[in-house]
Amino acid sequence: MTARERTLRLPAELMSVREGRRFARDLVIEWGLRRLADEVQLGVSELITNAVRHARTGVELRIRLADRLTVEVRDFEPTLNRPADDGPADPMATSGRGLQIVAAVSRDWGVRGFIDGKAVWFTLDLPDEASPDADVYRLVARGPDAGTGHRSSDEPGSQDRSMQARAVN
Repeated sequence: MTARERTLRLPAELMSVREGRRFARDLVIEWGLRRLADEVQLGVSELITNAVRHARTGVELRIRLADRLTVEVRDFEPTLNRPADDGPADPMATSGRGLQIVAAVSRDWGVRGFIDGKAVWFTLDLPDEASPDADVYRLVARGPDAGTGHRSSDEPGSQDRSMQARAVN
């Protein structure tokens, strides 16, 4: 596979999060990686939000496709703070979990420092195209009518749903 890469520069404002998310979604769809769109958008949102809030500089979003997908958000504030490790997060906190979310959805992530800034990145494995995504299956429907979303009348549990609802009420 030939490596592909695109970059988007964004200003230091919260509206950049939406623009970066849209750019990333459209790009992975263009590259035939629709199955990664949710994870990419989530990671991009978290990283751009962190950069805008903490670095307060413009950011550069770079997405690279090679043997895996790499997403990088670079800011231009050279201070490299270590994430706080104060134990379990406060369940009522409204922020502070961005890098935990990125770690949860990605294969790997990290930070690289530069003289004029830093870059936070994450990688995602490319989907196995031979294995269909779970959302292509209708788990309720099975048997000969599986494509229609209807059960055949001789299947267990095929009685009229309106009768089931009345029986419960």
